Parts: sequence; structure tokens; C-alpha cells
Amino acid sequence: MSLKNTNRTLLCSLMFPAALLLAPQAQALDLTPDLAGAWTSLDTDALQADEVESLVGAPSGSLGLAYKVDVEGGAEDGTATGFYDTTFTFETTGDATGATITQSGMSIIDCPSCYLVVKDGNHQPAQYLFDISGWNGTDDINLSGFWQDPAQGAISHIAIWNGDGNGGGGGGGGVVPIPEAETYAMMLAGLGLIGFVVRRRRA
Repeated sequence: MSLKNTNRTLLCSLMFPAALLLAPQAQALDLTPDLAGAWTSLDTDALQADEVESLVGAPSGSLGLAYKVDVEGGAEDGTATGFYDTTFTFETTGDATGATITQSGMSIIDCPSCYLVVKDGNHQPAQYLFDISGWNGTDDINLSGFWQDPAQGAISHIAIWNGDGNGGGGGGGGVVPIPEAETYAMMLAGLGLIGFVVRRRRA
């Protein structure tokens, strides 16, 4: 094989990994109360797993609490505690009408089946529930426009419930580790090398 062909083969083998590295990142997930397909609840108490399952039609015992954060005090709960930060958007009255959830730890919420609850609890509807199944766990979630009239309430907490996507039996609340950048780089370099070797053997 000539040096020219070898260089061409090497270049082709590395183009795919390079394309993956340069591919545009996914966009943030934007949720508003008027989003089509959102469920609402009149229940003024915080929804529990069985209530979420009933609302969305999920199998009993399939969902668990992955992440919950309260506006007042910012207290967190769930298996993803410490892996996400939530910044609330406040109106001039001091009432939260929006928020941004940002991934900030070494693990992410596993989302083959995921539902996000935005709760007020004192007004109607008391809660909004969104199907965010398929969310990659790393993109920001932006919430806006909730209970904009102070007389109608404000966000009191946000919760994410998730399941294993296998129709129940596996429980929920699962998190998975994020591969480090070096792991991706090594994997892409390995793919490039394999492509080079395969191409060379065929030549």
C-alpha cells in the first residue's frame, strides 16, 4: 500500500470520531404550563409514586423519586441529590414562576421513563406533570410561565420521577454514571484505529 493510500485511509478512519466530537449538542428542554400533553392535578398534597403512576398510566411500582427540590430552603431529595442544581426564577413579589435544572455531578438521571412534576399546591391546577421520557439527563430543563399571576400561586417544588422502562418490576429512581471526557476520547481513538486496521487488511 502506498504512503498516499495509507494517509487517505488514516484520514477516513479518523473522520467519523472527529465528526462525533464536533457534532452539535442537544438543546435545552423547555416546559411551560400550556404545553400540549401535560397532565394537571387538583391534589394540593405532594404526589407520591402511585399517584404519578396512576396519572400517567405507568405500571404500579415502576416509578421512584430521582430528584426533588423545594423553593424555600432549596432542600433536595431523591437518588440524584447532589447531581443537579436548580435555579428558580422569581417575580417581583418573590414568587417563583420558573426554574432551570442543570446537571452538575458525576451521575445523571436514567430516563427511559421520566416524569417531571411542578407543584404549587394552593391553587388550581395545583400541579403540572410532564412526560420527559428520553431526556438525556444532561441537557438543561427550563421551566417558565407557571402561576404568573401572584394571586394564582407560585412554584413550591419540582420533582422528577423515573422508572426502568421495562414495564415495572425494576423500580425507579435510577441514576447512571457519566463517562468522563477521556473515556470518550479513548473510545473514539480506538474506533479510528480499528477502522484503519480493517481498511489496511482489505487493501
